[in-house]
Amino acid sequence: MNKRSIYIILLAIILLFTLYEELKLRPYLLKHHITTFYMADSLPNFLAVVVFFLGYMVIRFPVAEQKVASLIFAFVAGLTLYEVFQLWMPGRTFDVKDVIASVLGGVFCYLVSLIVNKMSRAKA
Repeated sequence: MNKRSIYIILLAIILLFTLYEELKLRPYLLKHHITTFYMADSLPNFLAVVVFFLGYMVIRFPVAEQKVASLIFAFVAGLTLYEVFQLWMPGRTFDVKDVIASVLGGVFCYLVSLIVNKMSRAKA
């Protein structure tokens, strides 16, 4: 299986999970006041980085391996800036847990890219 196929499958899985998370999991956690690891509030930030990264990897394929880290950094930086700008947005609040979730999403994406690259080299 080539890299693009792997990224397409991963994107499909993460989009389905995001749909489930937004429609079922998050409302359930909020309704039952489950605040374990603040998952209900911060998981969308984690997923946003993953969806942006996988979407980019599918749409702009192939992406040079040297560019992956800077690409992930750009997504994390963008979401972090958005979080900071919420300080001045009416009805929005800055939350450091969302920044942490975005960074963890970036780390996850980097690990995924390493695994995909290793798998593609092993097949070659």
